[in-house]
Amino acid sequence: MLKPKREDTLKFVKENVTPANMQCVDYEVNLGTNVGGATIIAELWQNGACTESLPVVLNSQNSQLQISFLVDGFGTNEGVQGLNIQIGMDDQADSALAFFELPSQVIGYSFAAYEDKEIIKVHAGEEHILAAMEFDVGDGVESIDCVSLLDEPERLTSDSCLLIVRATFTEN
Repeated sequence: MLKPKREDTLKFVKENVTPANMQCVDYEVNLGTNVGGATIIAELWQNGACTESLPVVLNSQNSQLQISFLVDGFGTNEGVQGLNIQIGMDDQADSALAFFELPSQVIGYSFAAYEDKEIIKVHAGEEHILAAMEFDVGDGVESIDCVSLLDEPERLTSDSCLLIVRATFTEN
């Protein structure tokens, strides 16, 4: 009897939304068959240009990936100051943390990730967007989803303020 062929995957396992100004997404990582790892990059795009980025390396020994977003000052009298983002693996020993300054006029945001329990099959050389936040700076926000953002890269340069977390996968 033939064993089923193992595939390299990321499985979206949950999205936590507590408190209201925080988003947290978790992925189960299953790499090592053909994919050796990935570079995970959080990118802040403002007025058509990438203004800040945070890269983190994910390898095939990692079994979990967590991405946390905290919009600092959202819903307070002081207003939005920026976005704290943390990208971590497994026990968070390999995590990276950054603060991205946001425009002072941010009045809201939309958030996109995958559906609970959704499995993303990955291959070396591919890129996937794992999460995204579009910020309303007074001109509204459009509906966003991770697949459309990858298929329509012009959104990065046409939106006023957008944060994406992308993964580029490498060979084993």
